[in-house]
Amino acid sequence: MESKYNNNIIKWSKVATIFFILLVIFADVVGLPSARYICNVWARKDDSVAVTMFTVVYYVVTVFAYIVLASIFKLLNNMSKDVVFDTKNTTMMSYIVLSLLGAGVAFAVLGLVWGESAFLALVAWFMALIVLSVKVVFDKAIVMKNDLDLTI
Repeated sequence: MESKYNNNIIKWSKVATIFFILLVIFADVVGLPSARYICNVWARKDDSVAVTMFTVVYYVVTVFAYIVLASIFKLLNNMSKDVVFDTKNTTMMSYIVLSLLGAGVAFAVLGLVWGESAFLALVAWFMALIVLSVKVVFDKAIVMKNDLDLTI
């Protein structure tokens, strides 16, 4: 019973990941007007430097979003195959951490034009810290699992 429940969670998580990938694709398609809108309406900036920075950061962050979502999807695929404590998973987590750190840097650079984006940088870095902590736990579990496999 437990396994079926977990497989349903994994299945729905994969569906949600695909949905978010489609949202990022849509965000890329409407990127130029969206970045200009965010810059003009949310940040109340209308100079060309600000619009350019918002546009560049917008697309840089979507690239990081693709990396995060693809890594999550691969993690979920591994979990559905009962591959949990494996170095492939920790590698995927490393990609997620690096992407979140990169997004945080992009938002911090945007802070030169719009100070409120510093909050987005902090959120990205906090999420990176959480994923990095889980990665460390997985790394430790892999070592313990390998040690136990050698003793049997």
